[in-house]
Amino acid sequence: MRKLTFIGLIQILLLLAGCGGGGGGGLSNNSTSGGGTGTGTGTTTPNNVVAMSVNAGPDPSNPDADTPFITVTVCAPGSSTNCVQVPNVEVDTGSYGLRLIDTSTVSPLVASLTQENASNGSPLVECTQFVDGVSWGPVVLADVKVGGESASSVPVQIMGDSSFENEIPSGCSSNGSVEDTVTAFGANGIIGVGPFAQDCGSGCVLANSAYAADPWYYACPAGGQSTSDCTATSPTLSQQVTNPVVGFTATGDDNGVIVELPSVADPAGAASATGSLIFGIGTESNNALGGATVLKADPDSGDITTTYTGTNGTNTLPFSYLDTGSNAYYFDAANTTTIMDCSGSGSGSGSGSGSSGTFSASWLCPTSEQTINLTNQSADGTGSGTMSSVSIKIYNANTLFEEDGGAYTAFDDLGADTGSQASFCQSTFDTTGSGDCYFDFGLPFFFGRNVFVAIQGANTSGGEGPFFAY
Repeated sequence: MRKLTFIGLIQILLLLAGCGGGGGGGLSNNSTSGGGTGTGTGTTTPNNVVAMSVNAGPDPSNPDADTPFITVTVCAPGSSTNCVQVPNVEVDTGSYGLRLIDTSTVSPLVASLTQENASNGSPLVECTQFVDGVSWGPVVLADVKVGGESASSVPVQIMGDSSFENEIPSGCSSNGSVEDTVTAFGANGIIGVGPFAQDCGSGCVLANSAYAADPWYYACPAGGQSTSDCTATSPTLSQQVTNPVVGFTATGDDNGVIVELPSVADPAGAASATGSLIFGIGTESNNALGGATVLKADPDSGDITTTYTGTNGTNTLPFSYLDTGSNAYYFDAANTTTIMDCSGSGSGSGSGSGSSGTFSASWLCPTSEQTINLTNQSADGTGSGTMSSVSIKIYNANTLFEEDGGAYTAFDDLGADTGSQASFCQSTFDTTGSGDCYFDFGLPFFFGRNVFVAIQGANTSGGEGPFFAY
């Protein structure tokens, strides 16, 4: 998940971590087929579908670009009445689990949610490391409902819970600014529906030297006042913040999701866009894989391999990913093309694959829309049907942000320059040399196609996850 802050000519945009052909079966209007509840318009919405909107987000003073939102209902465990409906929850295929800001909507329910406790009996609290900062808050159990799907007793993070805000350890805050408000985060919460079940997995054990040096989970006393009150801890898999989709077992739609977004006007974009988040792959009449190309993801990182011919020849990037939580294409522009950064557009720091490594990034501002040709490949690079050629487009970001007086929020050609990725790649993935290692296919890639995300170990009509398909 990528979330960078850039300053454009018209507005300040919170960036959360394309266009062209290739690969899949295209749009199939999956979201309007099958049974479900009536909408009053002569169409039906199947139970495994929830409306998804790309818009400016919940804070007019801090509008979003290329950020998809849904509404999520959260209930006290076992209750069908003690619930709150939370709109403007960001959909992120690059992270895992539901995290909600402790707003006035959520606060009344928090006391009814079951607190997870660490092995020493203290509340379990998480330091979630996004690319431009961190979110801090306790892990609680809640029932989660999305569309007609539901999961019981899901570990959820409550970001910004005042009972824990005074004890954020330096090991957490040193990873960036704390983003525990709607204004800082750009959403009321985030639902990570990427290709893994837990956000940290088996790597979150203190015996793991990397985790011990930079832990995510802590045992903290409620109401603590000192940054030394918390102790790093190792949660069990069942305690970790969990992708709610794996809990949709009652319907069998627990093996993955489909992100379905319409095309938007090119190159200008649109004021907003409405699509669907569909649960399950090959489990219902409306989520068939069809002719989509399946790209197997690395079972450890969840990444695929991207190759392209750039300014220095052929480049192979084995840690590339498809991420609705990135609102642009993020890549090393100087190594890919001669596209120039925007002048005076501002910059931010962030990283790839949800890690804490950093880079400097800037919007891209070509004088005319540019096309980049790439090839995506399964992480193992073997088998048939594992490669997909795609063409993406990059347009002038400052021009896009000026469309209709700065009111447009949905673009299929927004790009950002990461600069050289060498330092990040070496520190995060132990790569050698001075080359780049990833291409981030952010939300612009999702417009005009169905993108399937299969969860690790889950059986689907396209084989076992993790994989992406389109």
